Amino acid sequence: MSPSRSLVALLLAAAAHSARAQTAEGYGAYDPTQPHTVPPLPNPAPALDFPVQLDFGGNPTAGPEVAGSSLGVSIEMVLAEDIIGSSGTTVHPEFLNFVSQIKSRGGSPHWRLGGNSQELAYVVDSVEAHQPGMNTLTMVYTPAIVDAMRTVSDALDMHWYIGVTMNVTDPPRLQFVELAQQKLGDYLVTMQLGNEPDLYERKFRPNDGSYTPEVYYGEIQHMLDTMNADPLITRKNINGGPSQCNCNGDWQKIDVMSHYLDTFRSSINTVIVMEYPTNNCPGSSGAEPQDYLNSITKHTGGGRYSAVGFGGRFSDELEKAKAHDLPSGFLGVSDTFAAGMFSVDVAMQFAQNGVQHSMMHLGGQRAYYNPFVNPPANSSAPHKWTINSQGYSLLVTAEALGPSGKARVQDLKDGQPVRVMLINYMTDASGAHDFTARVSAPAGVSEVYVRYLRAESTIAKTPSGYTWAGQTYGGYFESDGIPTGEQTTETVQCVDGACPVKVPAPAVALVFLTKTNMYDAVANPAQTWSVSPGSSASPTGSDGAAGATGTAGGKTGAASSLSSNAHVGALALGGIVLGLAALLF
Repeated sequence: MSPSRSLVALLLAAAAHSARAQTAEGYGAYDPTQPHTVPPLPNPAPALDFPVQLDFGGNPTAGPEVAGSSLGVSIEMVLAEDIIGSSGTTVHPEFLNFVSQIKSRGGSPHWRLGGNSQELAYVVDSVEAHQPGMNTLTMVYTPAIVDAMRTVSDALDMHWYIGVTMNVTDPPRLQFVELAQQKLGDYLVTMQLGNEPDLYERKFRPNDGSYTPEVYYGEIQHMLDTMNADPLITRKNINGGPSQCNCNGDWQKIDVMSHYLDTFRSSINTVIVMEYPTNNCPGSSGAEPQDYLNSITKHTGGGRYSAVGFGGRFSDELEKAKAHDLPSGFLGVSDTFAAGMFSVDVAMQFAQNGVQHSMMHLGGQRAYYNPFVNPPANSSAPHKWTINSQGYSLLVTAEALGPSGKARVQDLKDGQPVRVMLINYMTDASGAHDFTARVSAPAGVSEVYVRYLRAESTIAKTPSGYTWAGQTYGGYFESDGIPTGEQTTETVQCVDGACPVKVPAPAVALVFLTKTNMYDAVANPAQTWSVSPGSSASPTGSDGAAGATGTAGGKTGAASSLSSNAHVGALALGGIVLGLAALLF
């Protein structure tokens, strides 16, 4: 009997391998340069005072139920120890704190560990101590890395998608998969068979045109046969693919997808799709960053992700998860407030289309698109992590969808709505392009409650200027994973059944029609871990969980060099809103 299938659409946004000199600490992740200008205001201006009429009678056209943790993070494999930790008792408390904030708002997180570097990773029993001066990309892991993953799962109910190495297929290198099966148990959701196979001939196979989709299908079958015969892999048929980059014109997306699903459908539980509305792959002409910035600050509505819909034809229970570097890879675009707004918008569109889990990619110190990042290895003090705008989008999306696991999303929709999201992509400090949405109120409701994701401009790059509901993670090298400041919620009085919600330019507004499931940071604080060099990360929240020893900064070993070179692959999504209302049921 075929397992239920999920769709993991890895929507990777063009991660440009830029030769641009870094200007902050030598790393792209902290480059304050902004070479672009604010996207132009629309002319003529859109309506700035308009009704948002809600249908409280139920709407069957809203998307399927999705979890509040729908938006997550894809961690590049090479960064596992830097981001997660090195053993079951040495887990970064900043990481635990950050994930805990998501869980407290949206429930069980589903994240991915993989990416291009999964192809070079392998497991050994032990690793010699780091030698001074070593500056080599080391992708050798001990079983302890899976113990670290399990500690996070036990503490925060974290579920994992993991990458399976296909750099070597005869015989396959399956030690990491075997360990994950044994140690993670049901916390292991899917094993991703390979990553961007249409680029293998540029990386891991002879670059002579001989690596075709047919060869890839044969390798997949061999991998499946070997895994099915492996007694240490007890949970069969929880595989995912085809994970195609769509950067090789000889590999036609729909043809590859169709053949893959028809051939391997009994062996997979996840359909992995990558989309590139803007192609910035190596060898392409690329996209003009200013044009791309302008495009992502316009909402085009859902339904444009054709591969997602295609994969859905093969799923009775469709769990779509997207690992995307939203909009990733462009200095002055991927590291701006616009990227966080874009991430929220696209996550809502994915959810509307039944995507269960979307994942923004975390590429390391040289990447521009990280939702968050640990400090470089030369930092040993606590409170040194950096949370970027996409990291804030995780909080916004989790609160928007809530912890019930039954949220349904529709773009400008109907149903039994409980929350409304409004996005203003325009930038105008004068207030002339703020808009007022007059949201219809449910019967008997006299006021609604609003929280804002704010920054001074869509092109703002300084993390210290970002706030969600009045709270901030601070600037570069300032966070322990816990937002600071008082959580603020504005109350809007309704008049004649309409509640006038003002949305500044720019901002994301989340409107709660009732206080039900409205996250309260005071009444229900997230579980936290203390952060100090070498300290134990002991829970101080209400959940109670396994303890973990915390290390405050990035490791001082080769992994920092690793992370600085983990500017991975690709992902490019397009377009988004002037003013969007997504209703959440």
